[in-house]
Amino acid sequence: MRVNVPVTFGVLHLAPLWPAFMAQHPKVKLDVTLSDRLVDLVDEGFDVAVRIARLQVSSLISRQLTTTRLILCASPEYLRRHGAPRHPAELAGHSVIAYSLLAAGDQWEFFSSQGSREPIQVKVSPRMRTNSGDTCTAAALQHMGLVLQPSFLVGPHLDSGALVEVMPGFRSTELGVYAVYPSRRQLTPKVRALIDFLVDAFRMRAWPA
Repeated sequence: MRVNVPVTFGVLHLAPLWPAFMAQHPKVKLDVTLSDRLVDLVDEGFDVAVRIARLQVSSLISRQLTTTRLILCASPEYLRRHGAPRHPAELAGHSVIAYSLLAAGDQWEFFSSQGSREPIQVKVSPRMRTNSGDTCTAAALQHMGLVLQPSFLVGPHLDSGALVEVMPGFRSTELGVYAVYPSRRQLTPKVRALIDFLVDAFRMRAWPA
């Protein structure tokens, strides 16, 4: 069974699950590809993919595993040197490390906690951009600037205090984590088993807000 998963999420949160799945299904062989590129499941022969997105209408069938939130954060040292922005409009005056595969690009979106449902959109001018969330986070840990990264990646650094959430009154986008598979293929027992396994695994674990 060929499975495509995002790189960092695959390493941090899926790699520990594969041994348990294979122990439960000893006849199933897994071929797991890690890539942040949006693959074509049918043309490239994947049975299942895990995607982190605001999923659009498509020909694929999906089941949601969990959610994750994009969090604006920086190191305490960076904030000590440069101050903390209090409103999204102030991001123009800060060093930003951008994830180049973010669907919104350099147009970052925030929602006020005061109840307004209208998004506040700001265009950032990154000092550095990369297609690796790990690289973004490493740069933030070295006090280079602000990053907008998912809670599944920066959550442990926020818990330890190595990073601090910035502008907590303005929350950014919440994304779903989905298992997707081609709708025009018959759902095989092995694919159904994997999806049910992942749904159960994420239901039972605590998840960073």
